[in-house]
Amino acid sequence: MVAALYAVITWAVSPIAYGPLQFRLSEVLKSIVIWEPHLIAAFVIGNFLSNLLSPFAGPWELIFMPFANLVGATLCYLIGRRSPWAGAAIYALVIAAAVSFILSILIRAPFTVLFPSLLASEAILIVGGLPVMRAVLRAVQPFRQRLAGSRVAG
Repeated sequence: MVAALYAVITWAVSPIAYGPLQFRLSEVLKSIVIWEPHLIAAFVIGNFLSNLLSPFAGPWELIFMPFANLVGATLCYLIGRRSPWAGAAIYALVIAAAVSFILSILIRAPFTVLFPSLLASEAILIVGGLPVMRAVLRAVQPFRQRLAGSRVAG
C-alpha cells in the first residue's frame, strides 16, 4: 500500500517529479522507515513504479534509483535509530546524489550544478517530513494496539 501511495503521489505531481528541478511530494513518506524498517521495500518498489512514467525511464531510473532507495532507506533506518534527523538527512543526501549522478549522465549537466537544488528539495521533503511521519505513527498507534489486542483475544 505504501509503495502504491508513493507512486500515485509522484504521478499526481509528475510535472515537477522528474528532471533536474524536482519536488516529489511523495518523498515526505520516506522517513517512516526509521520506525517501520519493513517499509524499506515499499520505497524501492514505489520508486520503481513511479519511475515507469519518467521521461528518463530506462535502466538508470528503473534499476539504479530503486537500488539507491534501498541504500538510502537502509542507512536512514540504521542511523535514524540513534538520531532520526541524521537518518532522514542521510536519506536525502543519498537520493540527491543518485539523482544528480544519473541526470549528469542523461542530460549532460554538471553534477555540481544539479546537486545543490536536488539536495535542497530532498532535505525539505524527507527531513521536513520527519515530524509528519511521527504524527502519522502516533495517530495510527491506537488502531494498531486494538488490532493487536483483537488478535490476542481471537
